[in-house]
Amino acid sequence: MVPGKMNQPNPKFALRKGPKRNLFAHVVEHLGKRIVTGELNPHLPFPNEADLGREFGASRSVVREAVKALAARGMIESQTKTGIRVLDAMHWNLLDPEVLNWRYSAMPQGQFYGELFEIRLMIEPQAAAFAAKRGEIQEIALIGEALEAMNHAGLNKTSGIDADVLFHRSILAASHNPLLLQMGNLIAVGLYIAHKISSESFVVFLPRHRAVYEAIKNRDPEAAHDSMELLLSETREFMNEHIRTTPLSQTESINNSF
Repeated sequence: MVPGKMNQPNPKFALRKGPKRNLFAHVVEHLGKRIVTGELNPHLPFPNEADLGREFGASRSVVREAVKALAARGMIESQTKTGIRVLDAMHWNLLDPEVLNWRYSAMPQGQFYGELFEIRLMIEPQAAAFAAKRGEIQEIALIGEALEAMNHAGLNKTSGIDADVLFHRSILAASHNPLLLQMGNLIAVGLYIAHKISSESFVVFLPRHRAVYEAIKNRDPEAAHDSMELLLSETREFMNEHIRTTPLSQTESINNSF
């Protein structure tokens, strides 16, 4: 060992500038990604605080705060006798925006997108049916406003991602099931990826979105369910083809979709 080197921070992180919070976020992200990729896993010992502090050039308080953040997401646990250990994926909070982001950066794009659509097809058609039955007038009006914002973006060839996310989240809200609202992040991720892979999809499926809205506005739960199911099924087929031909770089963050 070279004298004087032991307590020096890793050069990769030594040049990091900014407040303590930025370093904390970096440590959380780096460790989170290593857990998702399996580099850190339940079968391996977790690095101790001192080693992590040297690696990131961080104080023990920052490392401990990062460990707490990962524990809150169900990715690790810390016990007095056994220390820190990584938990199996079944314990992770997979709906957490950061965990979604880390899994997106680590998984094959087609697999990640496929998982998203399996869940969306299970949830959104029924949410649309609930919205048709339970939605209040102002809630349904908000769905319509989001649709018109999407249409405006399509006509002006501008990004309609925010309007698209609002459309789908407004349907979840109009379903009057608070648990369904927790799926908003998951849906937003799928929409963000779709817009990044092909902005063409936004315009292609505007009529399908309108059919969903009209069914909800007309208080027709069956039509709302079927229209949403058709929208999602056709979007998945369309996007699967584009993923095969023009995959999105997964070095991009998807956090701005939340």
